[in-house]
Amino acid sequence: MLGNIKASFLSKKKLSPDVYEFSFLCKEPVYIDFLPGQYLIIIFEKEGKTIRKYYSISSSKKNKSKLEFIVKILDQGLGSKYLMGLNEGDDVLLQGPAGLFYLRQDNNLKIFVATGTGIAPIISMIKSHLGEVNCKIKLIWGLRSNTDIYYLDFLQDMAQKYDNFSFEIYLSGEEQVDNTMSNIFRGRVNIGIDKLLEDQNIDKSNLEFYISGDKNIVDSIREYLLTKGISAEDIKLEKFI
Repeated sequence: MLGNIKASFLSKKKLSPDVYEFSFLCKEPVYIDFLPGQYLIIIFEKEGKTIRKYYSISSSKKNKSKLEFIVKILDQGLGSKYLMGLNEGDDVLLQGPAGLFYLRQDNNLKIFVATGTGIAPIISMIKSHLGEVNCKIKLIWGLRSNTDIYYLDFLQDMAQKYDNFSFEIYLSGEEQVDNTMSNIFRGRVNIGIDKLLEDQNIDKSNLEFYISGDKNIVDSIREYLLTKGISAEDIKLEKFI
């Protein structure tokens, strides 16, 4: 059974035109143990009904008292309206943590593939595990346009600090990208996946994929990887609905 968590709302930060980062402080209990990649459920009342919304944790396991979520704000979304209406100090009820989307501790090359706010659980993994694991980690992140990019400074800092981490961002809705940015490309994430799989120096049997984002896109990427010879057991999924 999932445990209840009483938390206090700290702040919200605008990351892009329609994406915010929400921060909370645990009160009862004062901290929680979670595996980076897991999610929590936010519970609130709306017109006499109990609403439950699922959000992946984006914060590091190194600070177990502070919880963060990266959320795309939808005009008609009940969870979006609730979160945007919170004021500093408001009490919030959470449940969890839960989920099987977490990093396996082995030496396989970890490939993170995210679309949109599917980056949230992967940001938690990066914050928590870089510096602790010896395996190489590569992030392939798909977004629509330049204005959708956030956490770029963080990713660049991590890539400079840790030799075993690299990342690429693919923009599907841009006709041109900034040529001075070596990590940003035009197109969809499948371009990055193909480039990786065509690398003769990479042993495909040593790859482990973590795919997070829109359900339909995640399913499509999984099916594509299977056709490329990647074993189903080496593909971990987190589907946003």
